[in-house]
Amino acid sequence: MKLTFLGLPDHPQAKVALIPAPLEITTSWQKGTKEAPTEILKVSPNLEFFDEETELEPQEVLGFFTFPVPELPFDIDMALDVISKIVRETLEEKRFPILIGGEHTVTLGSIKSLKEVYKNLKILHLDAHLDLRDEYLGCKFSHATVVRRIYEMGIPVLSVGVRTLSKEEYEFIKKTNFSLLWMRDLRENWDRSFKIIEDFLKEGEIYLSLDMDVFDPSIAPGVGTPEPGGMSWYEFLQIIKLVVRYNLIGMDIVETKPIAGNAITEYLAAKIIFKISSYLAKKYETS
Repeated sequence: MKLTFLGLPDHPQAKVALIPAPLEITTSWQKGTKEAPTEILKVSPNLEFFDEETELEPQEVLGFFTFPVPELPFDIDMALDVISKIVRETLEEKRFPILIGGEHTVTLGSIKSLKEVYKNLKILHLDAHLDLRDEYLGCKFSHATVVRRIYEMGIPVLSVGVRTLSKEEYEFIKKTNFSLLWMRDLRENWDRSFKIIEDFLKEGEIYLSLDMDVFDPSIAPGVGTPEPGGMSWYEFLQIIKLVVRYNLIGMDIVETKPIAGNAITEYLAAKIIFKISSYLAKKYETS
């Protein structure tokens, strides 16, 4: 039986597509991200189906279509091709793609199709890590190199919520003046940081890449590499409301690592999908 978001039948005129992407090939520490799409979909029926902030039911306004969880080849290039093909199909159907990873490398599969359609594509990258290494453990296409590969495509990136990096990445951002907001920047001067994010969003088509370890481990413990000092729920919502105000054309939510007997992170991921969909529904209704 196919899993669907909220456990609801696929909407015949769905404007949002959920794309499970159970990729786990380059994960270097705690394993389990390949189980995340299934577990996130499994917990999603336990959400309330009404959003108190927008006063909407996004499943009624936009409708959801959920792709079956695919069997991805254990070859990074082939797996990314499968993901890219599903994203391309979603764009052809004029649906908003939400990829559910899986390791962060899934973003490259999405970008491969998106950059063919959107000529002014930009990436808002929310993450505890920069993912800017040139290679990691001998691999050029990895969860730790994904943003470096995107940067090399000439696609503008703004990384937000970062709070750890390697020496290689430190030297790279100094040399290139790479755009980022440390988590400490948000805490020390929220208004200035918010303005930087808004200025980035004002032009072009925005793709949101959300690594769940951007959150503090106290609210998202189920990630591969939890880092202290992360984002809170309400800080995140302020950023997301701002993003939806501009031209958001797709997103991914990656690096959830389910913990047996503790589904808090999967539930949070499902709630994020519902919340962003609610903001999109409000925008759709008022446009």
